[in-house]
Amino acid sequence: MANIASATGLKPVNLVGGGPFQGGTIRMFPLFDNVATGFFNGQIILIGSNGQPVAAAATPTTSTAGVVGVCTGVSYVSPTGEYRQDQSLPANAITAGYTDVQIMVNDDPNVVMQIQGTTSYTTLALAQAAVGSNAAVAVFTGNAATGNSEMSLTNAGAATGTLAFRIMGFVPGTETDTFPEILVKFNFGVHSYNKSTGI
Repeated sequence: MANIASATGLKPVNLVGGGPFQGGTIRMFPLFDNVATGFFNGQIILIGSNGQPVAAAATPTTSTAGVVGVCTGVSYVSPTGEYRQDQSLPANAITAGYTDVQIMVNDDPNVVMQIQGTTSYTTLALAQAAVGSNAAVAVFTGNAATGNSEMSLTNAGAATGTLAFRIMGFVPGTETDTFPEILVKFNFGVHSYNKSTGI
């Protein structure tokens, strides 16, 4: 299935414990100030010290402040006055004339997400052994053509407590692929809603 690198970032699929899931809670975060990077579907979103959304530029850890979830799209009024809902928002959108910008974020810290891995586990036994371990993500720029993030999962199988994600399982049939599809959730202490310190 996934034998080519085709990372599309984090895609919410269900909730821990199998609770009812209709795409998850989507919170709208307004963007007023210009940001020099774009926003892409599937990208980790942080809240900056000004209370506005920022796309993650590095893999988050338990010491990263303000992680609030994953981008599921954007809405805005274009420089030509057209209201749109889209997969992505270009860099420097505010100075380019975009207004009423909202970044849509699935902000549930208990959501299970699907992401492409960067490394094959070779066998089902090795893939299964990775379940319950921690992993980080590689943060890349998004794909302007599709509007998707190109974030992928790296160094899976670590016990390090500061890493961003816990591996919950695999999409059946992809376990031994060159680039397996992995199910993950935010580790406790990474998501802002599970931290006692604010931004």
